Amino acid sequence: MPNNLNVKLDTSTTPPYLDIDQSNGANHVSRSPNAQTITWQLTGNAASGSFNTQSDPEPGFAWVGTPPPAGIFGSPVLQANGNQLTMSDLNNSASTAGDWIYQLSATIGGVVYQSNKTSLTQTNTNPSIKNN
Repeated sequence: MPNNLNVKLDTSTTPPYLDIDQSNGANHVSRSPNAQTITWQLTGNAASGSFNTQSDPEPGFAWVGTPPPAGIFGSPVLQANGNQLTMSDLNNSASTAGDWIYQLSATIGGVVYQSNKTSLTQTNTNPSIKNN
């Protein structure tokens, strides 16, 4: 199963945030002897933007809380046009199983947006990668 995650800008709240579509288990990575690729794609109203680089004040990808053990995930790679980010995931044993929260950051129309948000009703939208 491909691990493609579409990212759009949710403007229904204040402040707006990057909404990552994890429906149908798109963020679940099955066990495999080979590394798999996770792809985040800016789409819809975010398609004209670009993910930030690791050197930006808000890096394009960052782990939130306890990071995964070394060796499971590769470094995030920004693709040529900037609106796609990829990362390898080596989920090849029981020791690589887990659930890790991350944060994305992208610049759209000159404004920096992030993926993690807690609303006034305490709805948490933290995206995660789940190695099964």
